[in-house]
Amino acid sequence: RVQYYSSNQSKQRRVGHRTMNYGQRGRELLMDLKRSDWLPSYNEDGVRATLQEINSHTEELTVLVRAANRVSNDARQQQQQQGSVPSGGPAIENRPSLILHDASIRRNKRCLLAYHAHRIDKLRVLRWETSGTLPPATKFVLS
Repeated sequence: RVQYYSSNQSKQRRVGHRTMNYGQRGRELLMDLKRSDWLPSYNEDGVRATLQEINSHTEELTVLVRAANRVSNDARQQQQQQGSVPSGGPAIENRPSLILHDASIRRNKRCLLAYHAHRIDKLRVLRWETSGTLPPATKFVLS
């Protein structure tokens, strides 16, 4: 059973007991960086949540691909028995879901890479500015 919810921020899909946010976890990480003056503390919970969302989309994508392949193989066998040319790939009605999950996975990966790249760049600049000695005020941010 699939239920759709709408909010101001995102559209969510509830699958079983999981709620999927289509690429929103990674966006939240980047928004935290944008809102901060310098560099916020490392958001381990946000990174983990983004990785969990990627895994959820990967699992859902795997299920959809396996189901589409089963249906596609059955249709291909029927077409071969009838003597017609079999068509390749998943059925047209499955393609939007496949594309959506793939796009969500890619977006979250890009957001994670951007989050970590931004943090690395800020730390690299800090290291050059302080000659490798960190001020005590910034040490808590780096934990």
